[in-house]
Amino acid sequence: MKKIKQALLVTFDFTQRGKSGTGFAAGSLLSACRSHELYGQQFTIEHLAIPMSTVAKERLSVAKIVDEIRQTIPLAHLDRLALACYVWSSSLIEPIIKLCKEYGFKGKVILGGYQINSKSCRELYPSGDFYISGYAEASLPEAILDEHSILSRIVDVPVNFEKLASPYLDGSLMLEQGQDMIHWETRRGCVFKCNFCAHRDLKNKKVHLLGMDKIKQELDLFKRKDVKKINVLDPIFNNEPNHEEILKYAIKIGLTALLSLQVRFERINEEFLQLCAQLNVHLEFGLQTAVISESRIIERANNMNKVDKSIALIQQWQQPFEVSLIYGLPGQTVDSFQYSIEYLQQRNVAIIKAFPLMLLEGTQLFEDKNKFNITEDFIDDSGIPHVVACDSFSRGEWQVMHQYAQNLAISEDAA
Repeated sequence: MKKIKQALLVTFDFTQRGKSGTGFAAGSLLSACRSHELYGQQFTIEHLAIPMSTVAKERLSVAKIVDEIRQTIPLAHLDRLALACYVWSSSLIEPIIKLCKEYGFKGKVILGGYQINSKSCRELYPSGDFYISGYAEASLPEAILDEHSILSRIVDVPVNFEKLASPYLDGSLMLEQGQDMIHWETRRGCVFKCNFCAHRDLKNKKVHLLGMDKIKQELDLFKRKDVKKINVLDPIFNNEPNHEEILKYAIKIGLTALLSLQVRFERINEEFLQLCAQLNVHLEFGLQTAVISESRIIERANNMNKVDKSIALIQQWQQPFEVSLIYGLPGQTVDSFQYSIEYLQQRNVAIIKAFPLMLLEGTQLFEDKNKFNITEDFIDDSGIPHVVACDSFSRGEWQVMHQYAQNLAISEDAA
């Protein structure tokens, strides 16, 4: 009888969603594997979430992580070790693989996540056997089942998003009655080409819509479970025609959960706001900068006339919203960052947030960092390097911008 392969997915999570410790991305991967026609016959998969919170990281070591792996599945029995490669876990990956092999692991290593880019993955992580450079729902089962690859292989199997299994409906992500918050998606990818962002499909630049039947079944479940808040992960929720059908269905079933939607000012209209007014909705706008020259550098062109009109319209509808900016952008200065803040303040935007720029593997801005003489450094205990200087600002000037951002956070807390 053919041996059933045992796989373990290890993720490194800053926050754990729900009692199971399984985040949405991991839940989607587990759901895709468990709905595979050969699951249970030729392979199985388990999940181990490694918390990366400040308190947890103080006790974190490669040896302890490997001990947790061994306790989940003995290394002698483990056929596939799948590790999630993020900016914050990048330095752990090779040492984990090395120590697992020292303890007797003889299986194959599967690497996926935002850090896996076909150009650089082998250089970053030379011990990998399979590298998943895109969406992993179809590629992960392929890598687990592959018995023939001798040399390392990049796996990129297209995902059928219309038929993608739901981690909520199949129980991969368990919901408690009255759960405070969940993450959810109705589409994957983004048509825009912001050069700092890894949300979009970096290869095909497409938006993939999920099946509407599944979306409606999930909304029914969220209603039954009385979920309090739904963070919708779609990069721009109001950019595809099906967003109206989703909101109308939520209205039809009387959904009371707070829907947190990431949207774009240029796509705001009366019809959209009218639907939002019938639900409990909070809108999040990633303006990033109000300075046209900076928006061009990051390929995030903003139509500021439309932004002005949309802010006024949103306020007219009394729709709760927030706007986020980025500091540390190429071409930015202390004065220009202050201008972006004042632009929003002058328009009575109540919630303004500012986040430091970080460069993600595979993005165009990551490739262009030498062009702008970008310097990165660690600014907190997250383990994530952020941009702290470039041609247009010094480290000291970045500190001033950082303080401006801190002041915004203090103002929000005091409000």
